[in-house]
Amino acid sequence: MSLPRRPKRTFVKVVLATVAMLLLPTLHAAPPKCDSLFPSGGQRGQQIEVTAAGSFSNWPVSVWVDREGLQVEAGKDKGKFTIQIGEHANGVYLLRFHDNEGATSLRPFAVDSLPEVVEAEPNDELNAAQKITQSAIINGRLEKSGDVDGYAIELTAGQTLVASLDANQTFGSPMDAVLQICSADGFVVEQNDDQRGVDPQIVFTAPGDGTYVVRTFAFPLTPNSSIAFSGAATYIYRLTLTTGAFVDHVIPLAVQVDKSTDTQLFGWNLAESSSVQIPAATERNRVFASHPEFASSVQQSVTKDTVIAAVAARSESEPQSIELPAVVTGRIDAEGKEDVFQVSLTKGTKLSVQVESDALGYLLDPLVLLLDAEGNVLAEVDDTNRQRDCILTHSIPADGVYRVIVRDVHRNGGLRYVYRMTIGEAKPDFALSLASDAFVLTLGKELEIPVAIERKNGFVGEINVQAVELPAGVRCDVVKSESKGDSSKSVKLVLKTDQGPVSGAFRVEGIASREQSGQQDADFAVAGTSARYWAAWLTVAASTDSK
Repeated sequence: MSLPRRPKRTFVKVVLATVAMLLLPTLHAAPPKCDSLFPSGGQRGQQIEVTAAGSFSNWPVSVWVDREGLQVEAGKDKGKFTIQIGEHANGVYLLRFHDNEGATSLRPFAVDSLPEVVEAEPNDELNAAQKITQSAIINGRLEKSGDVDGYAIELTAGQTLVASLDANQTFGSPMDAVLQICSADGFVVEQNDDQRGVDPQIVFTAPGDGTYVVRTFAFPLTPNSSIAFSGAATYIYRLTLTTGAFVDHVIPLAVQVDKSTDTQLFGWNLAESSSVQIPAATERNRVFASHPEFASSVQQSVTKDTVIAAVAARSESEPQSIELPAVVTGRIDAEGKEDVFQVSLTKGTKLSVQVESDALGYLLDPLVLLLDAEGNVLAEVDDTNRQRDCILTHSIPADGVYRVIVRDVHRNGGLRYVYRMTIGEAKPDFALSLASDAFVLTLGKELEIPVAIERKNGFVGEINVQAVELPAGVRCDVVKSESKGDSSKSVKLVLKTDQGPVSGAFRVEGIASREQSGQQDADFAVAGTSARYWAAWLTVAASTDSK
């Protein structure tokens, strides 16, 4: 009779390893991370494949979109997504990828009317420029140091080409791009770098029939010691090349809550009078004005105040009368011109006049003046906080009629010298902000969310701060921000739960104890961009061992 065989060592190791894993706490993957999307946009009505650069420990992940218009599904391969773009989608969407471990920061995805093209290398040399046979939007990347991308397009004499590159302003690409238009023999006939923030744009009328090359290169957004063209995987751009209609700005640049708005479109290759109707929106809507047959879209702010368009050809002797509060859209369309407004004010009113242009991607360097009825200058302001845009505040000395003048500080003007003016009484108010937009709550533990508080115009009231619309089972007590002390500047919300896993969007809101100051939602910066948004994300992790 034979003796039983000794188990093989490898088998024993496997058994021991399995037992050890069962005894150890459950290990968890890191939350997903997304740095960028490529392509970073698409044509309405089309389905496209998109790659998310980042890390995804779990696959597939779920996708949250800020508004209707996109359907996003994870593909079989990690980091690959299919996006179906709706027929009426427009503007910039915000996408968030999430799983049971956490969520990414919001990432922008742009929708437009033109066919989409993906950059094809090599296209650095003039004679190797990628041929573009129709108006299109090119999804490109300056992916290495010294990279130059060129695109060849045929133009006829008198034809107007709009070449507009979007990189830093919308997508947060850390690049300061340059655009050039070159003749077929290599001469640079037009060049631009900072037409829309640090993004370039050229409107070029062809002097003759022929092939022209549009090329782009970039320097780092944060200057360094190198003197060379820069590039990186994050240098993503969308370059619009069109001889068709292109929308540069709209009037008005704001819409009033719960009211539809007739919006005039301005740009190049447009009919003399082009307009669209913007449907009624709530304060939390992100609204974009666009035309189904035109390239580009323009974001409009949503306000409770009256929305007004500045009347052209007004002067100091013939001011435009407006009632406060109001949001006014104007354009200084010629050198030396100015817009003049007349307002009736009472003694002791603290007037606030905010003028935005540079932050919106336009060219006005605003100067704002406040005059009394006799024409005496009571106050004037150019830059505020080292920014070109400005805010004027002034206490009114007596009842009467006053004038507000808006002009370019250098007396410049033109099609792109557009501004949005918010004018009214500077009432005590407050604002809340979050340093992050995605949080993870662990079962059995507490999560602290810091909320920064900015008190404006002497606001000293108490504020009740709370997290609302939380995922099921999550609890959060109201925290009071006192009028003085540390809590007047910041508070910490404490979230708890004994249920999970679960995740979802939520809001942080502040309600002032004084009725006239109302309610405010906390917002946060969309990572890498100047945009701000209010819907944060909470993940309740699956286990108490989650990080």
